[in-house]
Amino acid sequence: MLLEMTGFASFREKTEVSFEDTDYFALVGPTGAGKSTVIDALTFALYGSVARWDHEGLVAPALAPTVNRATVRLVFDAGGARYHVVREVRRSGGKKPTVSVKNVRLEQLADPAALGGPDDDAEAIAADSEVTPAIERLLGLTFKHFCTCVALPQGDFAEFLHAKAADRQKILIKLLGLEVYERIGRRAGVTAEQQKQRAAVLTEQLGSYADATEEAVGELAARMTALAELDARVNAALPGLHDAARAHDEARQHVATLTQELSVLDAVERPDGVEDLETRRRSAAEAATEARAGLEAAETADEAARAALA
Repeated sequence: MLLEMTGFASFREKTEVSFEDTDYFALVGPTGAGKSTVIDALTFALYGSVARWDHEGLVAPALAPTVNRATVRLVFDAGGARYHVVREVRRSGGKKPTVSVKNVRLEQLADPAALGGPDDDAEAIAADSEVTPAIERLLGLTFKHFCTCVALPQGDFAEFLHAKAADRQKILIKLLGLEVYERIGRRAGVTAEQQKQRAAVLTEQLGSYADATEEAVGELAARMTALAELDARVNAALPGLHDAARAHDEARQHVATLTQELSVLDAVERPDGVEDLETRRRSAAEAATEARAGLEAAETADEAARAALA
């Protein structure tokens, strides 16, 4: 909306350039009138540097000859709000003076129609080294992108005007950073080739499924149903199978125990004379019977004798 310069480059005295109610404008004047300096001041107010100074950190050209202080103030709109940015350049020192930027600030004006006067209410957004990053966020453009897309350097523009058509295309590609699209195109070509190869592999794989007709799919579905039913029956029979397996293990263990006991019994040997034991038992029984009869007779005789003696 408003650009104000004091002691900046060729503008030694305070100069204001108003852009109010202007959509398009042209700076007209003889060589050396300061047309490019106006664009430089606008760029410097926003980013603290000028493209044609050939060094982003160089600020000495901002000072008009013999002055020690320069200020640039810009009022601009962005995102539906109005902002006010100020940069001050000072020369200090004696025999070896230095030039540096001081008192940099960015403010948002409360009144969207204000021009950043002393009585206008404003909210501080950033100061000093934080101003340029804040400007980049507001505009969505870095210094390099701004100089490429908005403030085309004068030398590059002159070269562009006098170049051949093919050369102008190359200059535009360089100025607008269109090389990125060439890189994107190359990358897209590589990706397309990779996808083409992948498509060929998938097509070959699909060819191996040529027998996957609706009839075959139906048969497989029927088989899957039968397998599902079989699986259900197996799951239902599993508890009984587990019990049978457990009983089988117990029976095997019992058989092993019996087998071990049988082997012990097989190791027992029959003593000699077992065959005569029954005969000898009978003879002993008969002898015992005869002995008991003899004992009874003796007792009877003894009793009779005792009775006779009495």
